[in-house]
Amino acid sequence: MTLQEMLDSLDAVVQMVSASMQAQDPAALEQSSTRMRDAMVAFSQLVRRFGPDDWTPELRERAARLGEALNLLRDQTARMNVLAQRRAQALVPMGDDATYERSLGNKPSSGQGRARIYHAAS
Repeated sequence: MTLQEMLDSLDAVVQMVSASMQAQDPAALEQSSTRMRDAMVAFSQLVRRFGPDDWTPELRERAARLGEALNLLRDQTARMNVLAQRRAQALVPMGDDATYERSLGNKPSSGQGRARIYHAAS
């Protein structure tokens, strides 16, 4: 694969990840995140894979733009991950008032360990 073809494939990954982030489809985003990680590894190995003769000024500029785009997408993916974690925490809180916190945290139980409705049946 030539340097031009490699940059073309990396550019296609950037476009796909960008589109999946805008679509907000979790399955597509997970798949494209994996591809983006692979693309970042491939991008980091371009210098070792291709010699100085392969790099024209245009290809260097294109690689720099792709590197910036990959960094931007990585940051956006990290932000989306934090947002998803916060949403999950809002839906399933793990604070002191959580129903099953003692059993999940392996903390010693200070009470009976059963919900009130089961105490009435005993």
